[in-house]
Amino acid sequence: MRNRFSYFLELVVLIPVFPVLYIIGTRLKNNLVKLPPRSEFLKLESSNPESCLLIIGESTAAGVGATSIETTFATHIFKNLKGRFTIFNIGENGLKAQNLQDLFRKSENEMTNAFSKTIILIGANDCFELTPPKKFKREMESFIQFLVEEKGVKKITIPLIPPVQNFPGIPQIMRIFLGWHRSILTRELEFLEKKLPHLSFENNRDKYPGEFFSEDGIHPSDMGYEMIAFSVAAKVEDNI
Repeated sequence: MRNRFSYFLELVVLIPVFPVLYIIGTRLKNNLVKLPPRSEFLKLESSNPESCLLIIGESTAAGVGATSIETTFATHIFKNLKGRFTIFNIGENGLKAQNLQDLFRKSENEMTNAFSKTIILIGANDCFELTPPKKFKREMESFIQFLVEEKGVKKITIPLIPPVQNFPGIPQIMRIFLGWHRSILTRELEFLEKKLPHLSFENNRDKYPGEFFSEDGIHPSDMGYEMIAFSVAAKVEDNI
């Protein structure tokens, strides 16, 4: 109930400044450096093909901001886990929680039928779109249940919702509202973690140096992907 009230209050505060934010957002979108995805679909084969890990999500899974396949999140995860898992990575720039299952279905025929572990990278676009918390939670729970019940996933890790409030490429006034909404959606994932035994949510509160971000000031750089993957791989290893 408290989280719903916070969302309502956010919308009330947003109304008078929305025209200004709309103009700023339109200019930002038109002037944003367009970086290509590097890992929209990627398979990294292990010597142990029976152990499979799925990485799925938005632009961070798609490798936007990386300079090559070798510097994407998926490749760093593969290296940090020392090739113990065959990794299937699927990502789409602009993806929201409600589209996770559709994205999975698009590549389903190119992947294995079962995964032991899954990493979900999601939340930034739901912050940008101000997705209602109730809807966000419902869509995430539905996708997680799909993975567990139909794909045999034993452990699902959501590292964090990207730190939208720290994106240097976004004006400060927008970051205030993005950070507000991020905190709302973060609480929904914390609620889900308590409810679903298969889910591990890590709300990383680290500070991010300027070098963490790519030239567009939004997506991780090569160094950013390396930092994220190192932290997430440690969490995955804890559950092996």
